[in-house]
Amino acid sequence: MTAGDVSAPGLLVVGRHGAIFLASLMLSPRSGVKNLTSRIERMKLRRTPAKPAAHLPGKRQPAIPSSSTDRVVDHLTNGILTGRYVPGQWLVEADITSALHVSRGPVREAFRRLDALGVLSRTMYRGACVRQLTRTEAIDLMAAAEGIDRMTARLAATAVRGGISSAAVRECKRALQPYRDRAYDLAAAPQLRQQFYDILIRLTGNSQLPSLFPTMRIHLLRLQTQMYRGPHASRSDVDDFAAVAHAVLEGDASAAERASCMHHRRIQKALLEMPNEAFAHDPTVEST
Repeated sequence: MTAGDVSAPGLLVVGRHGAIFLASLMLSPRSGVKNLTSRIERMKLRRTPAKPAAHLPGKRQPAIPSSSTDRVVDHLTNGILTGRYVPGQWLVEADITSALHVSRGPVREAFRRLDALGVLSRTMYRGACVRQLTRTEAIDLMAAAEGIDRMTARLAATAVRGGISSAAVRECKRALQPYRDRAYDLAAAPQLRQQFYDILIRLTGNSQLPSLFPTMRIHLLRLQTQMYRGPHASRSDVDDFAAVAHAVLEGDASAAERASCMHHRRIQKALLEMPNEAFAHDPTVEST
């Protein structure tokens, strides 16, 4: 099996009038992504750019009232993003209820929500732990993410090429420049990876992309496998992001999609070459 053998599943995209398009996203650079995005691009050029779906650095996010369950979800996801909770770690209900001054009900509901999102794994009588992926799950996750990433890069470049001059677009372009110039250490500041995709999504103006991105699961996979990555992996990530940013800023949709594709091919190849210790036990492999 090679990285090129993996294909991404179908992707549902909601159009302007509620129409749903089904794209079969394969890993070939000449996949159905181009046909799908060309239809979306024509549709988007006929309308006003959507309200930004993601916040950029320096933008103060408004305070939004949240329930106790929302607070627990935010606490756990922030803890995962900052490394306080790591893949395979069991979560203690009593510690969370004490830290957030909530009852067990909201904590268990938060566990249920994050389990449904693939971030936690629940076990009867034991509670919940931060999810660890098997090798097959890791490959499948990155294959699914590739199609979304490639479409996002293409749409972002198309928005730049379209010459839409708005404050939001200008701000996004400025925010991409440090990535293009390799000014960030992505290994030292993992949140910069999410910021990169937030910028691209905001450029597209597509309101549905934030909910499609498997952000937390990819972050968990990175935490899970980081000690097994090669010595030059971090530099390669910087170079890959620079290539995507350069193509987007040039308004070159094909080059942006191609750079995104190459990034995912490299990641999938690395996953295939990692030792079994990097992944959760997969009983289905031994049974075949």
